[in-house]
Amino acid sequence: MAAQTPVPGCTRHPGKGFVYVCKTCNNDLICMDCVLDRHNKHELGSLTEYVSKQTLLIQQYEEQLTQTDIPKLERDLKENEKKFKENSKEIGETIHHIKRQGEQMKKDIDKFTDRLVKLCTDLEKLNSDIKENNKTVLTKYLREKIRPQLDRCKGARTSGTTDGVIAVAEEIRNRGPDTPPTITAFKSVVFKPGIISNAVLDRMLGTVLVDGENQSFRPVPPCKIISSFRTSFPYSHVRTCRTGDDREAWLSYCNGEQIYRVDQQGNIKKKIECQVEVRSIAVSPTTGRVWFCVREDKSIREITSDGGIVIRFNVESVPKSLCITQEDMVVVGLVRNGIVLYTSDGREVVDEEGRICRQEAVYPYFMAYCTNTGDVAASDNDGVSPDNYMAGKVPGKQPRLIVMDKHLNLKFQCRYIDGIGSQTGGSQQSKFYPRDVCFDRDGDVLVADRVTRSVLLIDGNTGHYLRTVYISDGESPLSISLQGDSMLWISHFNSDMKVFKYLK
Repeated sequence: MAAQTPVPGCTRHPGKGFVYVCKTCNNDLICMDCVLDRHNKHELGSLTEYVSKQTLLIQQYEEQLTQTDIPKLERDLKENEKKFKENSKEIGETIHHIKRQGEQMKKDIDKFTDRLVKLCTDLEKLNSDIKENNKTVLTKYLREKIRPQLDRCKGARTSGTTDGVIAVAEEIRNRGPDTPPTITAFKSVVFKPGIISNAVLDRMLGTVLVDGENQSFRPVPPCKIISSFRTSFPYSHVRTCRTGDDREAWLSYCNGEQIYRVDQQGNIKKKIECQVEVRSIAVSPTTGRVWFCVREDKSIREITSDGGIVIRFNVESVPKSLCITQEDMVVVGLVRNGIVLYTSDGREVVDEEGRICRQEAVYPYFMAYCTNTGDVAASDNDGVSPDNYMAGKVPGKQPRLIVMDKHLNLKFQCRYIDGIGSQTGGSQQSKFYPRDVCFDRDGDVLVADRVTRSVLLIDGNTGHYLRTVYISDGESPLSISLQGDSMLWISHFNSDMKVFKYLK
């Protein structure tokens, strides 16, 4: 083989330059001394020819970036702006049609007009956020990935250094095809005006279709029952185990002294003798361990991994409910003394402004924590029984759902459900007696309602009623817990437990 001009760079033989590539050893760069020792009798190749091939590879990739990838991203950016403008115009026209239709109607339906206009303006803001997010994603991809790759290719090709060319070429071979980021589609709206008729006031204004779907009402989907059972012991609280794979839940009875772990068939897997009356239980989302509160000594206790029970701290007044946060903070509902956030050793938590994290409540019966948003939900029955509330015997009392942020600042509260029972999301207001609460993966709130004997889905940001998830054909739901993203455990007042496939 003809001798070649050495290129400096052999690390095994200082001062020796590369002269060949060893095809036997995956095109290793080798000097003459390497040929004589480690690569003796190996198949050698021309270094100049090898470098030329790598340079060609870089040039081809550079052309792909210049001629295909970058122009496509630039077109996507322009299309993103264009579609946003088209959607804004569409939304503007939709608002105009809604208002024009609303002018033909009586004052009784003014609130329907405002609601649909707000839906459109909220949608416009959402599309604005989508547009900015798409712009950020595409610009970041162009700036941080594609253009640097182009600059690196140009630099390697024009640098004249073999090491640089080969390194970049190796990166290109190993990287494979680049996949552009996926951008979010804009929400589209269509306004379908209704027929003006005194018989159907809730349909007079019409509906707004978001991506072809009527957002004001969603029918109750059929629930797929995974399992059902009735236990031999009473229970009023159900809290599922930490992961969906466990397919088990913890059950307890208010003022009972035992806590049970059962599977989906109701088989008892573990029984904890607490030796005190358990008011309420909660499961830590991080450790999976059970916490409970005790009325007698106002204590907050934890069941350790070996089954032992430890008093973590005592609170100022009678605890009724609790939940555990992702950071193992403890949110405690105190009878007639509000809801308070504590550290796991009992210190009151303060917010960024130095205020104690506390929310007003009268009788916070059940509570839940959302691992996705950090929000906390509580059902407060205001100290009124279901029978007295339904009979109107205590008109000043009003059960409610309370939803708070991670510092227990109020996000919203629901004292009644607007639109329930109307297939068009009308103005009918239903009495509301929330029992238990839990969050789904989107941060929306599932509520077991005593009045309608159902489980309702409430928007976790606005408090608006979204739909009915489940309607009992017997006793009212008592306690609920969502395991993972899909298994909803629903206990009833007669100790019946049903596990459903939860569909969002």
